[in-house]
Amino acid sequence: MNMQFVRKIIFWILRFLKLQLFISLFAMPILLWWGLPLSILSPIGNLIFGPALTLFLMLSSLLFFTELLHIPNTPIAWCLDAITKSWIYCMQSSNHPWLFGFATPSVLFLLAIPLLAMLVLHFRKFTHIWQSVLCLSLLLVGSCLYIKTTHTKTNNIQIIPCNRGQLTLLHDKKHLIVIDPGVIGQRISAASWVEYTLVPELIKSSGKTTIDSLILLQPGAMLFDAITTLVSKIKVKEIYLICWQGSMTKYEWAKFFAMKRMLDCQGTVMHRITNKEMEIVLTHASKVMIQPTECIIKQKDIEYPAVTVCGHICSNPFSVQSHKYKQSDTISL
Repeated sequence: MNMQFVRKIIFWILRFLKLQLFISLFAMPILLWWGLPLSILSPIGNLIFGPALTLFLMLSSLLFFTELLHIPNTPIAWCLDAITKSWIYCMQSSNHPWLFGFATPSVLFLLAIPLLAMLVLHFRKFTHIWQSVLCLSLLLVGSCLYIKTTHTKTNNIQIIPCNRGQLTLLHDKKHLIVIDPGVIGQRISAASWVEYTLVPELIKSSGKTTIDSLILLQPGAMLFDAITTLVSKIKVKEIYLICWQGSMTKYEWAKFFAMKRMLDCQGTVMHRITNKEMEIVLTHASKVMIQPTECIIKQKDIEYPAVTVCGHICSNPFSVQSHKYKQSDTISL
């Protein structure tokens, strides 16, 4: 009797794994094409949070009807609140370390993944369910390893268009540096652009879900709002923000301190770019220099130094200047 029960449990687990592996393989091309990370907790999440969601809906319905009928419902409300807080805690914990990004491979490879999964699912020579589970597992792991080893870009410099300028991405083996000369915060939709355009582009181009260094050369309320969104969506280890002099509006200061609180919450270190040269050493063959110039950029009631970010990624040199450098509102010292 006990052995029969154990066999039923094992068979149920194998069926569950088979279904989850097939769903993961079928959804994988769509996620990679959109620049979304893959979660290694999807099967576990479906196994655990499925019943949790069912319980949440049941308690919500009971709470609604008890309120409607004026029935005491304090225990129901307490349970619902506990489940909600637990769910939010799990979603916000440790900046989602279970998410893995992959650079986008060729279209043919993306189409081949679900086709091979369907072939495994309908292969008649598999007489035991564990054979299908094993083949689907190997297909998933093999696809991920292939993309990581053949499509992940290293030691290169890439450009992402943004508003009327561009962001510069520096890849150096395990490092990813993003340089914003002052174009992210030019529009009121900066936060939406960061969430729905920049983050997917970073994942598609580099296969990384972490920014090691983010260099920001122009302050502003829209920039602060965009960085607050960025840090909440992707791990940013450190930020280099230009230091300014003058008075900002209350709205701009509110956005700045909201960004600062988010950085502290996520463990992001913020450095201020002053009139002193700063250096970011990646490897012995790669180096990034942040060099303030002798020019001052005036922006409303504030001013800050124009900056040149230069260096080399292995043998590839680069140079990025502040977006407003040498414009009419820039004065020389």
